[in-house]
Amino acid sequence: MRLNKIREIYDAVEEYFAGIMLFIGLTLIFINVILRYFWGRPQSILDEFSVYFVVWGILAGMGVALKHNHHIKVDILYQTLSIKARRIMSIFANCLGLAFTLFYTYFGYQLVTNYIISGQRSADSQFPLWIVNLIMPISGILFSIRFLEKIYLLLKDGGKGWLKIEREGGHH
Repeated sequence: MRLNKIREIYDAVEEYFAGIMLFIGLTLIFINVILRYFWGRPQSILDEFSVYFVVWGILAGMGVALKHNHHIKVDILYQTLSIKARRIMSIFANCLGLAFTLFYTYFGYQLVTNYIISGQRSADSQFPLWIVNLIMPISGILFSIRFLEKIYLLLKDGGKGWLKIEREGGHH
């Protein structure tokens, strides 16, 4: 029961964080459009930060999309396979996804470290670029957790939980 509560909190934090980042980014874009068309005074800092917030929202939302199976998939081959072959393909695909996210997380961390060492800042606002790029290792960790969750579901009890979801029409 306690593990389910932790998972619910984690799910909520991940979803709200991604949503709030997107909302802030899109709000900044809207404000800048108003400033441009009504007062003729767009603000470059709003353009800059709107991009940062939208990118943060999208990258943080990758794990949310994976959780809800909203990633682009090619189902033609998958649907022709037997249930056993589907499970094997799902295990392989999720392990490959996990390998990618570990690679992405590691090199995102390296990028952030390089920005910290170099002290590089954005051109318009002079905002530290290590903060802007911090979303790469963070989103990589979030995405890795979702792949691990899917792999666990595929392996736990011989895949009985996965099979139930598969039969209801949502595959992993």
